[in-house]
Amino acid sequence: MEAHCKQCLQCRELFENDASLGRCLAQAVQPEVEAGELFTLVERDVQAEVGLRARLRALPTSTRTLVWVGVVGALMLGQFLLPRLSDFGDPSPSVFWGVALALGATLLLGVRSLTLGGLTPLSSPWWRRGVALALLAVPALAALLAPIGAGSMEAAAAWGNPAGCFSYGAASVVPVVLLYWLFERREVVPVSALVSAGALAGLAANLVLHVHCGSAHPGHLLFGHASIGLVWAFALRLVWGSPQSFR
Repeated sequence: MEAHCKQCLQCRELFENDASLGRCLAQAVQPEVEAGELFTLVERDVQAEVGLRARLRALPTSTRTLVWVGVVGALMLGQFLLPRLSDFGDPSPSVFWGVALALGATLLLGVRSLTLGGLTPLSSPWWRRGVALALLAVPALAALLAPIGAGSMEAAAAWGNPAGCFSYGAASVVPVVLLYWLFERREVVPVSALVSAGALAGLAANLVLHVHCGSAHPGHLLFGHASIGLVWAFALRLVWGSPQSFR
């Protein structure tokens, strides 16, 4: 303390004359802050928190995460009941489930981070932007590596119909985007959160298409699968803007 006061003029003044200035400031009574319309605004906001969305937003973070992941899991499992779009030779079970596990784990971590919102540890703007970009990048990386685990040369060379897969995948994850709107607690949402939400919708679509589509062509997977997250992110940014209130 003494060494610091020798170098700091402001602190030295606080401790001069038996610390009279410091004691005076410590005992000073803070001015009373007038609430004004604060209580009225708080009461109005509390009264507005009614209905389904208010009840869903009040759910614990862990519950919201499980519901969100459960809906994605149900969408993916539903695809097993439908015929596969193209049979180019199925990949080995280890490759198929390895890709599904990688996409699913990324989705779970992204959902957890997004539902925590501003409470996320290390939740600096740069961290949130990095998470959003990583969520967008994982499906693209999986698309580029897809030929390695292709079940046949025909699957790796099958351009197929990327527009059809894109439309199918983007439409199938509308419930995921709706859940994001229902669960989002922040009234003013940053761009990084909207991008992350779109990227998570894209990850969910890629899980659905991973079961639905047999192509392992990188171009098909990039344009028809991986691009869904980017388009959903742009759509959310366009509709809700940033910063933007959800009310």
